[in-house]
Amino acid sequence: MNISLKEILIAVSSIVVTILVVYLTPLKNLNIIEPTIKDIEPKAFYTEFLKNKDKFLFIDVRPVDAYNAVHAEGSINMPLHTLYDQRHNLPKTGKQIVLICSGGRASGVAYGYLEHFGFLNLRRIDGGIEKWLAEGLPIVSSRALEEIKDILDKENVSSLVIPCAVS
Repeated sequence: MNISLKEILIAVSSIVVTILVVYLTPLKNLNIIEPTIKDIEPKAFYTEFLKNKDKFLFIDVRPVDAYNAVHAEGSINMPLHTLYDQRHNLPKTGKQIVLICSGGRASGVAYGYLEHFGFLNLRRIDGGIEKWLAEGLPIVSSRALEEIKDILDKENVSSLVIPCAVS
């Protein structure tokens, strides 16, 4: 079997061209299998959260106004558009980052974005704040305070005493 220099050169050239095509084009970024998002049910998360709040960083990615109107108890606000700058301050280990939004879409975008930057400690609240509310989990709401203020204004009440138990 006599292999000529021409045949060797063709084989080596083919290998080099194949390597260049794969590594220098977007083919290397082609996702054959769609990435999965690790969802957690609101009640299951809240139970875990209550056991050890230091284990989690609970982030609401909705806009500030939506967060101020109503948000899940224990969550902090970090609107989606701020994640690019804030990602440097987020832990990649040691804490679980749990994302919540209105219904799950925006937190899904945040999940994918953070995952792209190497965050593997991510979970998303299934159904967002809508499901959180439907399951009767605790919230913080400025709406209730505004409704009380409106009632007091209508009744011309200048002060209000709210009794509370001290233990």
